[in-house]
Amino acid sequence: MLRSYLAKPDGTIDCGLSREQMLRALTDDQGLLWVDIEGPEDIEVELLLEVFDLHPLTVEDCIMPNVRPKLEEFERYLFIVLQGLTRTDGKLKAVEMDVCLGKNFLITIRSDRIKSVEDDCARVEKKSPIIRRGADFLFYSLADSLIDSYFPILDEVEARVDELEAKLLTDSTEHTLREIFHVYNELMALRRTLAPHREVLSRLNRGDLPFISASNAIYFRDIYDHLLRMSDLVDACREVTTMSLEAYATIVSNRLNEIMKTMTAFATLALPLVIITGVFGMNFGEHPELGPRWIYHVLSLGLLGSMPITIYFFRKYRWL
Repeated sequence: MLRSYLAKPDGTIDCGLSREQMLRALTDDQGLLWVDIEGPEDIEVELLLEVFDLHPLTVEDCIMPNVRPKLEEFERYLFIVLQGLTRTDGKLKAVEMDVCLGKNFLITIRSDRIKSVEDDCARVEKKSPIIRRGADFLFYSLADSLIDSYFPILDEVEARVDELEAKLLTDSTEHTLREIFHVYNELMALRRTLAPHREVLSRLNRGDLPFISASNAIYFRDIYDHLLRMSDLVDACREVTTMSLEAYATIVSNRLNEIMKTMTAFATLALPLVIITGVFGMNFGEHPELGPRWIYHVLSLGLLGSMPITIYFFRKYRWL
């Protein structure tokens, strides 16, 4: 699907431009042409190559998904790859937005629906002034909305981390461990997506790139600050999650130690009984201790008396 908008010098905005109108718009430095493509097909690829004269490698990157965000300089435009995040069926999914920023045109290409782009398209259709302040400012608006879309997901993950941290002390079961691992994997996905944006946005806010004016470069600094804040939040949540995993291992180890200590105490209490009864249970032809009948009662009292004596020593040395 292709949508196109042309902001004219007189303040009017045309929508749904033809191929010829786009060619004329590219020759007019006073106007601004924005073309948004969702799920590019052969006809859109041809448009990018013939009308906008994009490099074949740029078009290839727009068609094929990229591994990470990046920024490349060409003679007539900047090629920028940014990524957003959406939650689909409970899982985080990276959504790529490819941008070609020229002097008087902006092209956005995406394989899936991106809410921030849809919102800006609706704003432009309602005659929003964001399209009249230059291609670089329009790109800033799109990038700002895309990066800010991380905040709801981060708030959700942070709340989940705090909840699991408190739950760990009262319900340290295997189910809790699986939930901690799930949150940890989401934090790693956030980190892998956010980290590459640092280099891209750092270059954008310097003000030394073509097609980005010095007056608008400062706006990208605001996005960069948001990105740093989100990266710090992800790192903090990651540390808490790592400590929760270590705490779970410690709790399980302590619980096992308590169980082993209790079992060892019971085994120690039964040790005198096992030794003495084992001696008298041996099959000898003659057993000198089996003479008088009172020996049985003495041995029985001795066996019973050994248990409180053993418990006394356990208490004395704080083994129980």
